Amino acid sequence: MNGILIIGHAPLATALRQCALHVFPECAAELGALDVLPNVPPEETLADAREVLRQLEQQAGIKSVLVLADVFGATPCNVAQKLVDG
Repeated sequence: MNGILIIGHAPLATALRQCALHVFPECAAELGALDVLPNVPPEETLADAREVLRQLEQQAGIKSVLVLADVFGATPCNVAQKLVDG
């Protein structure tokens, strides 16, 4: 099974997840969201993203995850790239 992780500046990621779940409520376990808060170090955001990925893998048996980020070159995108590199 595949999953989706949305990483975006707060509150965009959570809002997009809620919009998707409005139409597809049965996909809650396969859809994660991480809001990047201002003044939070990228390393902390990366640790949070890894935790969300771990939860997706455990709860829904996810084998692969599509990661979506809101702005290329900004912290959400940089964190997503580090998840791939890791």
